[in-house]
Amino acid sequence: MGPVRNVVLAFLLVLGLIGPGPSMAEDSPTPDSEAEAVKLGEAPILSAGPLEYSPGRGLRFGDAGLVLGGFTDIKAESTENSGGEFAIDRLNFFLIFDRFTRFRAVAELQLRDIYTADEERSGTKDFAFDVRRLFADVTASDAMRARVGTFLTPIGYWNLILAPPLTWTTEAPLIVEETFFQHTTTGVMLHGSTGVARGRLGYSLFSQFLKPLEDDPDLDPPDHTAGFRLVYDRGPTWSGGASTQASENDGEWLYMGGTHFRWQPSRGEVLGELYVQNGDALSAVQWGTYLQGALNVRGPFYIVGRYEYFDPPSDPGVNLFTLGGVFKPFPFMAVKVEYRFSDRDPGNENLRGFFTSFTTLF
Repeated sequence: MGPVRNVVLAFLLVLGLIGPGPSMAEDSPTPDSEAEAVKLGEAPILSAGPLEYSPGRGLRFGDAGLVLGGFTDIKAESTENSGGEFAIDRLNFFLIFDRFTRFRAVAELQLRDIYTADEERSGTKDFAFDVRRLFADVTASDAMRARVGTFLTPIGYWNLILAPPLTWTTEAPLIVEETFFQHTTTGVMLHGSTGVARGRLGYSLFSQFLKPLEDDPDLDPPDHTAGFRLVYDRGPTWSGGASTQASENDGEWLYMGGTHFRWQPSRGEVLGELYVQNGDALSAVQWGTYLQGALNVRGPFYIVGRYEYFDPPSDPGVNLFTLGGVFKPFPFMAVKVEYRFSDRDPGNENLRGFFTSFTTLF
């Protein structure tokens, strides 16, 4: 079965599953915005003087305009290549300064691989501390904002909701996880949106010209990038857009283009992305896509399915499937269980096996 036919069949299957009910993306606040409050009651659960704490929205310091929050992610997996592993994977802290109308600053600090245990060892061997994001936003109008610092690369959709409490699966799609582009950009971005018809048209124009603050061996950013993202949102129901980026490293250029769409009927979500890349550093064109659907079964229980196809430049393409369930006792908290399998195993990737996680915003 070819990759295009697989995508069409998966999309038709998801269309047949979706009906009325709540949606994860509508309920969950994003760390990078002041979204709708988590509904455990309108009042914070803790209030002491100027301090107010709301689960999923963090600790607010009165009129100072400061908010301290974050998330944690605890994972376990059993894969064909590596066997079983347990990990206190990440503990991230957000510090948001949002006192003034036209200025905002965001810092995200990340503790990674805090504790891991597998069949051979346990401990903190790969522990790392990262400055995940550190940027300032200056607003001239809704249509014109400037961002300077380290920020999430505005490509596609998944990369901008990267925090695990906001995603449907423990493992990210293969084409988002470690292919095509870096998750963060250190440089400058112009962004904004304006009303068009009954929706909003948004844009992001960005460039990287600085190196990240920390010397992280997992980061290999290009020397320079220039990119553009255009997205149209029609209320909470659907959105779609396109992204492009050119990047240069040691005189070699890579060129990438992509599209994404998201549809949120009242009982679930359908999300898809496609990326194509070519350039001096590749022996041939590489491309990949995924189509994911989530369905609210009953109360806080959801089922999730995803089909992926990735065609690297030097190896045969791989078809990858994910089937799982999600339990969401609160909009900011999720327990995820999934099984992932593929028609072949590219290299040392741990693609096949069971994955589970507990993750929450705090």
